Amino acid sequence: MPAVADVKPTLGALLLGGFTAIALSGVVATQTFLYFRMYRKDILRIKAMVFIVWALDATHTCLVCFSIWDYVILNFGDAAIHDFIPTSVALTVAMTALVTFITHLFFSHRVLRLSKNNWWLATPLIFLAICRLAAALVTTIEMGRLHSFHAYTSKFSSVFTLGLALSSALDVLIAFAMCFYLQTSRTGFGKMDHIIDLIMIYTFNNGALTCITTIISMICWLTMRQNLVFMALHFAISKLYANSLLATLNTRRSLRGHVQSSVGGDHDHPMPVLFPDSYNRRLARGSRFPTGSAHTADDADQVGTKASTSTVVQLDINTLTPLRPQQQLQINVEKTIHYDVEGSPSDISPLS
Repeated sequence: MPAVADVKPTLGALLLGGFTAIALSGVVATQTFLYFRMYRKDILRIKAMVFIVWALDATHTCLVCFSIWDYVILNFGDAAIHDFIPTSVALTVAMTALVTFITHLFFSHRVLRLSKNNWWLATPLIFLAICRLAAALVTTIEMGRLHSFHAYTSKFSSVFTLGLALSSALDVLIAFAMCFYLQTSRTGFGKMDHIIDLIMIYTFNNGALTCITTIISMICWLTMRQNLVFMALHFAISKLYANSLLATLNTRRSLRGHVQSSVGGDHDHPMPVLFPDSYNRRLARGSRFPTGSAHTADDADQVGTKASTSTVVQLDINTLTPLRPQQQLQINVEKTIHYDVEGSPSDISPLS
């Protein structure tokens, strides 16, 4: 009886990787739907980016399905099929690289904003992202030309390794840079520092899963090239990056709620947090007493005699960075002092 090839680490791994990729693609589609449902007023370029990421992810999913069909159905019973590279598999590498590239550019832009337009820091990140994309495109071209894992690894194995290594390095560098600048943006106010801690947790979580999965895929590629476990993991990498980007955009409303509840607290004096949209609307309406203006006794009598304190936090919730690139996260405390006007004008004195 002829020996039966063990397909569990080859076709079995690809099948499980494909199922995982399809499930994660459903999460990407849900995230995309929620984004367009909740953030209809976002600028056009952000909407275009989300649509492009979704389209690339959907294309990647279709290619994964075609790959599984080629391996499991069209070449059923072929013992040497695990060495074959269908064109659909080669194209999944390019799709993954494009989604990864967009995600890295998005987070590099956040680093640029957070570092107050420090191009000396952002430029290397962008350059590494371009190099990662170039390595992946070379991999796609050569895989599509050779159609053999053995032939590819004997000539271009370092290119695929370089692409995975650059992707992991970028995840670490971006997360480290953002956490560093967020740490330096601490205000000394307990509630505001709590919000910065929340943003740091979001930042770490965004990069941790993609980085770990990419590193594991690279390790499998370097140590187990005789099977296809590395490619099964590579199927999921694109989905994880897409979900990382979309989750960052979709958590803005949740983070805004955390900010408002954390800053509000149970204080005697309310401390409302105003974000750019509401802040601009309030300025457009105009306040009764502009900051720095003098208050007369008649004005105080119209407003009332209860003193109040408010805190305005200008935070760009779209990028989770300070509103103004040239300034750190700032808290402007405006204290309005009302006067007791029951006595004569000469007896006017602050209440407290």
